Amino acid sequence: MVRTLVIAIAAAAIVAAPAQASCWKADQIAAAKVRDFETMLMVSALRCRAHGNMLARYNKFVVRARPALTQVNDTLRSHFAESVGQSRALNAYDSYVTRVANRYGAGADGLSCNDLSSITDAAVSERPSFQALADLAERAGVQPLLDGGRCAVSVARR
Repeated sequence: MVRTLVIAIAAAAIVAAPAQASCWKADQIAAAKVRDFETMLMVSALRCRAHGNMLARYNKFVVRARPALTQVNDTLRSHFAESVGQSRALNAYDSYVTRVANRYGAGADGLSCNDLSSITDAAVSERPSFQALADLAERAGVQPLLDGGRCAVSVARR
């Protein structure tokens, strides 16, 4: 009886304990960079609306890159499923995306509407693949939010 009670209490503690943020793997980091980049462009297109029709160019980018952006979101959802469990993954993903958007609400640090317009043009003309967008996000200096940090990389020795 006591043993059963101890097991039940331990199981309840495990379920009630907050999930630790898991580390981010290389493909998940690339996805986070692309998501951050795309969100930066979206918020900037709304903020810089009067600047050279950025919103129309952003929308063109999203239409062209939809398959890659879907892959990005699937990769991020997978990360959160690994991190907090399947039942809490969607809420964790939504919270993450909201935090990313809020980062750009007051603008992108050090970038003017002219800069962001040029970056939007580059996004529209870029090959719409996951890797091409990850490379573009890297060149744009995007630093995504990575609660839990990067996973350690193991190098095999001979």
